[in-house]
Amino acid sequence: MRRKLRNMKEFSSVTGLSRPTVSKYFNDPTSVRASTRARIEAALEKYDYRPNFFAVNQNRRYPKTLGVVVPQFTDPFFAEMAGLIERATINAGYFAITLSSHGSPEDEARAIEMIRSLNIGGVILSPLGRESDAQAIMRLQDEVPLLLFDSHIEGLDTPSLACDNAQGVTQMVDYLCATGTAPCYIDMPEVNSTAGERRAAYVAAMDARGFEPMVLPPSEMSWRLEAIGAEVTRAALETGGFPSSTVLCANDRIAIGVLSTAQRAGLRIGRQEELRLAGHDDHPAADLTVPSLTTVAQDKEALAERAVKITLDMIATGQPPSAPERLPSRLVLRESA
Repeated sequence: MRRKLRNMKEFSSVTGLSRPTVSKYFNDPTSVRASTRARIEAALEKYDYRPNFFAVNQNRRYPKTLGVVVPQFTDPFFAEMAGLIERATINAGYFAITLSSHGSPEDEARAIEMIRSLNIGGVILSPLGRESDAQAIMRLQDEVPLLLFDSHIEGLDTPSLACDNAQGVTQMVDYLCATGTAPCYIDMPEVNSTAGERRAAYVAAMDARGFEPMVLPPSEMSWRLEAIGAEVTRAALETGGFPSSTVLCANDRIAIGVLSTAQRAGLRIGRQEELRLAGHDDHPAADLTVPSLTTVAQDKEALAERAVKITLDMIATGQPPSAPERLPSRLVLRESA
């Protein structure tokens, strides 16, 4: 068995090189002479030693790490986005440290303070919106390049990237109105700025077509989105049904709750059935529900790659982008509508 070395001091001793030289190698192997690199790599073969990543990174002038904070690891959209952002970060030669705010303003503030305590190159933060601690976010922005992802905070002049909620929701409303009854809308809780943007887009699209908006509020303020869809559906059925035979949901998790509850009540869902149903986000299960779910798909890969690119550009130039950026979405037409 190879002898295990505890720290860089022991490793530099067995190589006969100074700690600054060894540290320089671990920061960038090409930054030392070929003969020095060969000595270090021979020692790595002989001894069991790996540098402490956080210790090395803390001493870097230009750290190769990005902090990523999302509201929920259990939400399929944010779980997928965290993975895609991490992959894009690795492809760019960086590492991602990912934290969750668990939908809590206090946990979001703690995550921000944790990020501030580390030597981070830049941060991609998906904020809770009006519940966020704006002062904590401003302190973070003063220290490192910061990109707000998927959601933004009114009044903060912070770079942001999201899908174009207005474009996607408007496309869906136009499609549903053109192919059947005008949709009512099951709103999502104000867990971030996405809720208000999508609701406003629905209202504006209905007004533009001359229809009265029909907004059904969420049953609670939480991330239990499937349960909210189920509860709103039960309440509607107890009072005679939805105000329209077409239901558009603020996201697919709500739509899945509607789908399950409506089918248990005996309603047939589909293009030519009693109820048409649509959502937003293209949930990983949207193609597997019965019937499969019509939705608005965000280009998640493009969003992840663009988020990392914007952040790295800010690190390189010290300059934020000139305007918020919104990427288009597309309709995915399936059996439910």
